[in-house]
Amino acid sequence: MRKNIMAELFKMKLLDVNKNQILPETSADQVTMAGGGNVEAKIKSLESAFAAGTRLLGTVGTEGTVETLPADSYQLGDMYVVKTAGTYASQVCEPGDLILCVKAYAEEGAADTDWTVIQSNVVRAVKGPESATDGNLMAFDGASGTVAKDSSLKVADVSDAVAKAHEHANADILNGISASGDTMTVNGKTYYSGRMVAIIENGGEIPADMNPNGIVFEKAAV
Repeated sequence: MRKNIMAELFKMKLLDVNKNQILPETSADQVTMAGGGNVEAKIKSLESAFAAGTRLLGTVGTEGTVETLPADSYQLGDMYVVKTAGTYASQVCEPGDLILCVKAYAEEGAADTDWTVIQSNVVRAVKGPESATDGNLMAFDGASGTVAKDSSLKVADVSDAVAKAHEHANADILNGISASGDTMTVNGKTYYSGRMVAIIENGGEIPADMNPNGIVFEKAAV
């Protein structure tokens, strides 16, 4: 049986008839990159980025250098400092944050993804553990307020405890108490709110907030 050489994979060199190695020449614009585009365009983009560097153009927000990010003509490396809290390039920002252009404006239109936000005003950031158990609640570790740890208490456990809040030694007593309007019932006995005793002038009005079982003393006529 004849061996199928074409089915085998192997490395090879391209030679001429005199056994000289031929090195095919290609230009950068002929080499396509993954995701589209060519090497030449990418090289030019990188050259521009390195040449331009980062340019701080001022502040953005109310009474800033600009109130909003430019809609066109921005360049890779353009950067603004947030002066007024707000939403820029669809990202919520706070004063002191940095907004950096990571892709120059293209004629087909601006995109929010042309910008990235670098949060630089973090105050008392909380540091967590290297790992934690899924579903566990967080607790502070120490009194600094900046270090967190796994509490070992699960969200499900807390929910269960709340659902069973009356399943304890006083459950029968608490379950025997109810209230409705101005009355409270304890183990079948009804108690009314309102004052139990009142003293009024002769011919005076009985207070409206009297307890149904209260006593009123009316002064005699002189």
